[in-house]
Amino acid sequence: MSLVLYAHPVSNFCAKVEIVLRLKNLAYAIRLPPGGYGSPEYRAIVPTGTIPALVDDKLVLAESETINEYLEEAYPEPPLLPEGTVARALARQLARFHDTRLEPVLRGLFPQMDPAVRDRSAVAAAAETYRKRLHELALLAKPSPWLGGPRIGLADAAYPATLLMGDMMLAALGERAPLPDSLVAWRRALDAHPAAAPVLERSREALEEWLRRKNAA
Repeated sequence: MSLVLYAHPVSNFCAKVEIVLRLKNLAYAIRLPPGGYGSPEYRAIVPTGTIPALVDDKLVLAESETINEYLEEAYPEPPLLPEGTVARALARQLARFHDTRLEPVLRGLFPQMDPAVRDRSAVAAAAETYRKRLHELALLAKPSPWLGGPRIGLADAAYPATLLMGDMMLAALGERAPLPDSLVAWRRALDAHPAAAPVLERSREALEEWLRRKNAA
């Protein structure tokens, strides 16, 4: 039986897991949560009612980082964490920086995507915080050429969909947050990687439709 990923095309956390599935060359099926995430139908499968969620035989896992760590241990080839305790800790730090520092800034902007309730001062403050987070990422990350060293890995998988989301959301709000120069080549290679490019293409289409709906509200 192939793995089942419950996901939504707008979700950057779902994209993060799908990229890891593709890097691992695993067979998987993507399904929308029946009844929508949080619904009783979906909670009967995934008790938290959240996305992404992975079903592997009788195992049901939620939370993208938990899922990706499980995939790394359960399906160890190719490895997506570097060798050595220190290198692995640094890679995990970068993955967590995405989840706890960078991505939440964009999530906080979701209410501002509706022009009817938009607060320009809140938008400007969030955009400035996002730029600061990108600067912090540049201080933490030294791609060579990937975040964990010579092999693409779990830390890299966290970023492409979020960086795309950031670009598109901020542009829709009349803001921008250029990526620091030291990360430009890394992002270019990441976006073009065969495990990420198809996922990003679907994400872009879904985000464009989401932004259209928000502006039409």
